Amino acid sequence: MTQQIMIMSLAVLGAATLQAATGIGFGVIAGPILLAMMNSGDAIQISILMNLLIALVLVPSLRAHTDWRLLKWLAAGTLIGMPLGLIVFLNISILKLKLLAALAVLLALGFVLRGMLSARGRARGQGRPDPSVWQSLPVGAVSGLMGGALAMPGPVPAGWMSAAGYGKAAVRASILMLFVFSYGAALVLQIWLAGIARDTWITGFQLAPAAIAGIFIGKALSHRISELVFSWLVAATLVLTAGMLFISLA
Repeated sequence: MTQQIMIMSLAVLGAATLQAATGIGFGVIAGPILLAMMNSGDAIQISILMNLLIALVLVPSLRAHTDWRLLKWLAAGTLIGMPLGLIVFLNISILKLKLLAALAVLLALGFVLRGMLSARGRARGQGRPDPSVWQSLPVGAVSGLMGGALAMPGPVPAGWMSAAGYGKAAVRASILMLFVFSYGAALVLQIWLAGIARDTWITGFQLAPAAIAGIFIGKALSHRISELVFSWLVAATLVLTAGMLFISLA
């Protein structure tokens, strides 16, 4: 195992643990590290493969907590945004990809902090909000755009759900179920329009054991995380990731 694979495996392990526990984490932790290590768009394809693996393994345990009405409109929005995101992926430089990722993370952080500081955010988890189609659909479109361009569809809808008053179980389940759709569609589009190199598939298989280990660790931890800890964990993850991305631009 090369040093590069070892570093990426550690990043995947930590990111998969956080994602399995909270619903987000892989794209905003491992994604930037993969970009920094590989310095090419192949990192986006690796992130898509790992995220799809994580979501598929967790599906059986998510159904009871998923907000299916919200998921329907988020998925519909994703259909709008995903092709646009892939166009961005195919036509901009790696430096611009990193900048776009950093801005997306900051946007998600703004949503999370707004939810934490508002009275609604403090009461989070005590009911199930009922946002309109015209709120859910644009969020899904932005999620699809970020998924197609950066393999990071989770931060914006997760931050928005947290600000809207959803509890951690609903956020985690709904976002991970969305990932099955988002990353499945992203993988099909990547294979069809961009192609995935043999070496990228090999790297994905090499990183899969770390992802699977992280899934089981994160699933065990998810039951021990309170609503408050969940919010701070998401916020801290976004702050650190945005900082690392901006540093990598220098």
